Amino acid sequence: MSKSHKLEAMPHPRPELSIVFAYYENPQMLQLQWEEISQYPDDLKARMEVLVVDDGSPVHPAGEVGRPDGLPRSLVFRLREDLPWNQDAARNIGAHEARAPVLLLTDIDHIIPEATLRGILDTKVRDGVFYSLGRIKYVGGAPSEPHPNSYVLTKQTYWDIGGHDEDFAGIYGKDFLFRKRSFRRASEHKLPDLVLARVGSTHFPDASTRTLRRDNSLSKRVWGYLLEWLKAARLWRGIQTLTHPYDRVV
Repeated sequence: MSKSHKLEAMPHPRPELSIVFAYYENPQMLQLQWEEISQYPDDLKARMEVLVVDDGSPVHPAGEVGRPDGLPRSLVFRLREDLPWNQDAARNIGAHEARAPVLLLTDIDHIIPEATLRGILDTKVRDGVFYSLGRIKYVGGAPSEPHPNSYVLTKQTYWDIGGHDEDFAGIYGKDFLFRKRSFRRASEHKLPDLVLARVGSTHFPDASTRTLRRDNSLSKRVWGYLLEWLKAARLWRGIQTLTHPYDRVV
């Protein structure tokens, strides 16, 4: 896999927090993310970095989405192959490439308010713990259920949990297996006052993936359950991570 670190003109101080987004054909949503991130105060930008990992978008690659001035250290990676529902690999790549000791992993349709970002940076994030956040609606600010696939945790804890299993690429919804392992290998600490703001597709049509089907075929469903059972029974290989080639494009 290519990491293309020559794209970095000058070395940056090590950030305290790496924010990781998986991306697939969400150009309007990513542009909104960049605009929101560019508005953070400079003291916060100096403590963070943003990593966007494109899951092989064929039409609107993340690297081609316009970016405003004033961003913190920001990197864009791209998987070379367009496999359906391979966001697990995208998260693994982000966690692998992150320079900070603490990660915030969330979906591309979740905006991180300044107060939340500051609260995370001011939290003593411990190994062996994953932190879940509250959630509101981006438009109107109404409370919403917490997002089960957003985490704050140390990079060490992410890999102690095992990362996301890329054997399940192509099967929608199997990223919950990372959460199941999280409860076995770490403890949860809830931070309900630190909220993410979810952008609905009513306001930004590409806030969530629109070009892939979420209903697995019968064969995919059967294989997904069988593979999960085989792995639990240790009759199949263990967790597979960083198996897909990728490049840094920005």
